[in-house]
Amino acid sequence: ESAGNDYMNESIDGITITVYATQDTVESDSFTNQYDENAAYPVVNVTELKEALTNGGVVAVTKDIHTNNIEDTAAARIVISQPTTLNLEKKIITPDNMGNNTNSNFVALYVNADTTINAGKDGGIDTGVNGGYGINVNDGATLTINGGYYYGGGTAVQVQKGTLIINGGTFACEPYSNPTYGYNFLINCVDKAYKNGTAKAIIQGGTFINFDPSNCTAEGAHTNFVADGYKVVSQTQTNGDVWYTVVKG
Repeated sequence: ESAGNDYMNESIDGITITVYATQDTVESDSFTNQYDENAAYPVVNVTELKEALTNGGVVAVTKDIHTNNIEDTAAARIVISQPTTLNLEKKIITPDNMGNNTNSNFVALYVNADTTINAGKDGGIDTGVNGGYGINVNDGATLTINGGYYYGGGTAVQVQKGTLIINGGTFACEPYSNPTYGYNFLINCVDKAYKNGTAKAIIQGGTFINFDPSNCTAEGAHTNFVADGYKVVSQTQTNGDVWYTVVKG
């Protein structure tokens, strides 16, 4: 008010301001104050991603995000801590050599609350060379994956405590150098939790490279993560990889 009219018709140059807004529930249309509850919050960098996943809701990754969070600390983690629908139009890409981390930050995405991931052909998670795990499910969360490409160091998705449901997508990993392990933990549950039923994997679709989810050794010989009513069809590629695809049947 004290500026009077001196700033009328002036401009600010050389900066960019982006505003994202969703509905406050004090606002209503003709029917309800929840008409905007499924509006997605688009994120384009790691700072926005971490904040959005802390708050939950519908989050959209609209360009590849290089997280650059190589530090082996809990603060460096990317964590879903509230129920979230994560729309991966592009990829979350973590630094090479996160596989060297052994304590607090060796996973691209920690899922600690119920989450649905929807992803297209260009979306997913990539942990690079000598990378960490792709995803870790914990705290009793249910993670449902619909589409996308997921690449991890030794493991694309691990269930520590909770439930993994895969309806689609492609899953691959950089194999362990020890051939005893190799690709055998592409999808994995923590052994003790799997045995007592607090960690589950239910696969109803998707393609798994060099890993047969209906007959693997992740939880001992002949482990079967494939849901009843589904089967695996295999196809050998020209490079020698075997793709195992889960279909109804």
